[in-house]
Amino acid sequence: MEDIELKTFPSSNIEALALLYVQNQDLKGKTPAEIHTMYQDALYEIKQDWREKRNNGYFRDHR
Repeated sequence: MEDIELKTFPSSNIEALALLYVQNQDLKGKTPAEIHTMYQDALYEIKQDWREKRNNGYFRDHR
């Protein structure tokens, strides 16, 4: 039997947070490209924040 790989979106908590952020913005009048940029910017910012928190021990200290 073949292995079946299912891919889902969002596939991580970071993608989910970026999606929630964009969904809660006023998208009226925005083009798909602008919404895509908003999502990518949110994704980048959340990833940067996660890295900074990891490097500063935030996650270790909040367990």
